[in-house]
Amino acid sequence: MTTIPYATLADASDDALRRLPLILFTVTVHLPGDTEVERVYSTHPEIYPVGGRKKLDPSQSSPIWNEQVVVGQRGYVGSDRAAVREFFFDWATIESLGCDSIINTPVVVEGKTIGTINFLGAQYALTEADLPVALEITEAATSAIERAWRQAG
Repeated sequence: MTTIPYATLADASDDALRRLPLILFTVTVHLPGDTEVERVYSTHPEIYPVGGRKKLDPSQSSPIWNEQVVVGQRGYVGSDRAAVREFFFDWATIESLGCDSIINTPVVVEGKTIGTINFLGAQYALTEADLPVALEITEAATSAIERAWRQAG
């Protein structure tokens, strides 16, 4: 299926919020050196501000998650609180928003993972059945994310 690209990250967010049971939608891009990511979009900027950064090391990012999403370029689905707590160091902040399920999708350009889209909802709200929709949204958002990635780098 050919997906029509979104003009902006806000367009991607609006579509995601319409199609998936979301509380939070964020986009992060990899910075030069691929040791850190920067948030370039957030539906909750007061808690997850644009410009916020996270290291891609075990202190802030699960090596298992990194291997699956960044290196393996496969989506991650964590449908409950235990899955979120296992892989995300900021789980307490995530839970404070009422988010207990997550889908992370890699944004890939020319074979390289340049970022992720992070879809978060209530416990059990997001499941493997939602992954195809999340991947479709990611595909349609890739051009807008690539523009943000080039500006961040």
